[in-house]
Amino acid sequence: MELIRKILKGIDAVTEWTGLIFSWTVLLLMGVMVFEVITRRLFNSPTVWTFDISTQIYGFHFMLLAAYTLLHKKHISVDIVVMHFSSKLRALIELFTYAVFFFPFMIIIFHEGFLYARESWAIREVSYSVFAAPLYPIKTVIPVVAALLLLQGASQFIKRLYYVAKGREL
Repeated sequence: MELIRKILKGIDAVTEWTGLIFSWTVLLLMGVMVFEVITRRLFNSPTVWTFDISTQIYGFHFMLLAAYTLLHKKHISVDIVVMHFSSKLRALIELFTYAVFFFPFMIIIFHEGFLYARESWAIREVSYSVFAAPLYPIKTVIPVVAALLLLQGASQFIKRLYYVAKGREL
């Protein structure tokens, strides 16, 4: 049991670390947007690259914080019905939804995202804008995020399973 606890703490630590590190990308996004506003408004010289870059930074930021959000239970959930259930029944419902919805969906996202990113790298895909920003790095984030979510989901699932079996948190 101690080994499982250490593995889960390790997964949670990786998720916490990635969340804390990549949350700072919002400052990079803000810098790009401030730069665009200054060049557009003060110098009447808009750039062709800020839209593509800001979209990619936002996507990167949004996706890489998904596992961190799962760890801290901050994803949107509608608890109107289940909030009246016992904590053990809520844990059973969570186990069911992880098994039936979350894991199959994340496995598909990982697999398809991997194929999508591999093809993008193979052709060195770029955007259709004038700037023609490379798309393959941001498309690589898709399977990475799916892997992080699968790991964090497995951690959450095992914790819920332990709670159902033993009646206490792991």
